[in-house]
Amino acid sequence: MGAERAKSADADPPASAVPPVDSPATDIPGPTVARLATYLHVLRSFSRRGILLASSGELATAAGVNPAILRKDLSYVGANGVRGVGYDVGRLTARISMTLHTDSIHTVALAGAGSLGRALLSHAGFGRGFRVVAMFDADPTLTGTVLESGGPQVAPLTDIATVCARAVPTVEIAVIATADDDARHAFDAFVAAGVRQVLNVTPVSLPAESDVVVRQVDLALELQVLAFQASRGSRDDVKEPRGTKPARGHQGNAMGEETVTA
Repeated sequence: MGAERAKSADADPPASAVPPVDSPATDIPGPTVARLATYLHVLRSFSRRGILLASSGELATAAGVNPAILRKDLSYVGANGVRGVGYDVGRLTARISMTLHTDSIHTVALAGAGSLGRALLSHAGFGRGFRVVAMFDADPTLTGTVLESGGPQVAPLTDIATVCARAVPTVEIAVIATADDDARHAFDAFVAAGVRQVLNVTPVSLPAESDVVVRQVDLALELQVLAFQASRGSRDDVKEPRGTKPARGHQGNAMGEETVTA
């Protein structure tokens, strides 16, 4: 079935336009959460291209998953396509947004204002439900500078605990993109300030406290996995979802592995 097109839309449809889910899922499996995030990215891309309706096959192909898996994943958000018609792109976008809580703003503190930190700051994802309210770096020449219009001033890494403790609204998520030698210090400071969700994009392994969730994204590791797949001449495993949703006291990485650290 060909996807139906109309005028493009840059914003997600309002949550009020979506009927409530009859039986909302309260415990969605980690791999499904990762795939839902991928579907949301695909749906937003469809909206920008003016696509109103899309079949499960079209969505699955764009997301790199099996249509049966996609349909099962979407059942967690109460989305059911119409046979012969497909899914309403706007409504499905809103449903997944509500499930993943991207329909509200979450506050982020970023440690590391170097090249990687700047890339994260300017990434489109940070404009969809996330707002960077604090930035830190070990380079004294960056102290007091503003890297993005309307963004926070860069503060010294040594001020993480102080700045985050008095931040209003409270910092919900910390991103660590520092030099390797500074990663552990930044992590300890964020935890001391009460931050309980941490994304670590350095290769340094960070021990998670019992009530802290650490997501590890090692770009070098991801490249090694892709290199292995390329050497095999197979893409059988490339389409597996990246990452799981670690439970409390667990540490997850981009390959869907979890290590109990409590």
